Amino acid sequence: MIVSGPAFVWRRNASQGAVRSFDEAFAIVRADLAALAAGNPVFSAHLEMLDDPMLCDAVQEGISSGLAPLDALDAARDGIVAMFEGIDDEYLKARADDVRDIFGRLREAMSGEASGGVEQMPRGSILVAEELLPSDTTRLDFKSLGGILCHKGSSTSHVCIISRAKGVPIQVGVDISGISEGDTVQVDDPLAGCLQSIASRARASGLKVYVNAANLDEIHSGIEAGAEGVGIFRTEFLFLNRSSVPSREEHAVIYKEALLSCGGRPLALRTMDIGGDKQLPYLPVQAEDNPFLGLRGIRFSLLHTHIFIPQLEGALDAARNVRDIHPEWFEGGSPLHLIIPMVSCAVEILQVRDILGWLAPDYRSLLELGIMIETPAAVLDAPALAAESDFFSVGTNDLTQYIMAA
Repeated sequence: MIVSGPAFVWRRNASQGAVRSFDEAFAIVRADLAALAAGNPVFSAHLEMLDDPMLCDAVQEGISSGLAPLDALDAARDGIVAMFEGIDDEYLKARADDVRDIFGRLREAMSGEASGGVEQMPRGSILVAEELLPSDTTRLDFKSLGGILCHKGSSTSHVCIISRAKGVPIQVGVDISGISEGDTVQVDDPLAGCLQSIASRARASGLKVYVNAANLDEIHSGIEAGAEGVGIFRTEFLFLNRSSVPSREEHAVIYKEALLSCGGRPLALRTMDIGGDKQLPYLPVQAEDNPFLGLRGIRFSLLHTHIFIPQLEGALDAARNVRDIHPEWFEGGSPLHLIIPMVSCAVEILQVRDILGWLAPDYRSLLELGIMIETPAAVLDAPALAAESDFFSVGTNDLTQYIMAA
């Protein structure tokens, strides 16, 4: 895909010195990433990297050796970036950009100076930058962005993945030194719009391409791009960054719109995966030594049914409302597929079925009930889990991490 438009040249602000300690900056950045991590695997991975003791130890060692705090931060960043850039695998090498992003957040928090300006970019502009990091994308209005040109970066970076997922072409490795504000520039991205091409090839071979979504906008854009359904609709955004439990009605409105947007295509709605790096401000929980293996996913939901039941009620209400409007979508089975996260035994599925049966005796006509296979226990107990589930969804990221202890 080739697009052109007026250049909007963006440069980072230069920080003058530290106004906060590293510990203060760390707390600020961690809180920001925890909020962004809801349903977003990129920032969830950033949060895990931030919590790696290697990062803090490298910074503290620099400060202890007499370096100024910001210099210690830069030295730690350069050391970890060099480690990633020394890896042969291109995908892992590109994670150096994620390290730069995390340290960039820490530097902004320590210096008190944030990079800004992209919010005022005129519609249809081509963003021209020396380098973009995943955190920079949170400031962009992708709907009004024409394209992106960067001098630094990798075609497998998270910025490229995010941009293309939003339908915005991006080109990296470009000499931008001669580009001035307002110049007409061109972006040549052969991978932009590739979802349509992949989808057409997959249809020819009997495969279906679904989209994973963390909000309604991502469902809309995915379906418009040719996705044949939603593989996972992460619902954590409904629970986080608020002061009270979302109501049954709130759930129903969101899920109804999601089902209608899918137009009868399958919508796999994952119930809340709270715990680990995602905590609710209105429900303080006791600290755990390892929250990623503790009270998380379905274990959290079954313990806090006053939060879980309204979500199930909202899903059932949405299915009923949509069935009344489009009964033909339900003739071959419901398009609404409910996924339970972090299941480790069949008893947990049966408990959810008991709750659904209590809420709606006809629930089997309104939705299918499946589980995430993302723990070693679920793999080992797969035959028993299959007997109680309508389908499986394999969560390769968590499953690989737990199996490999990585």
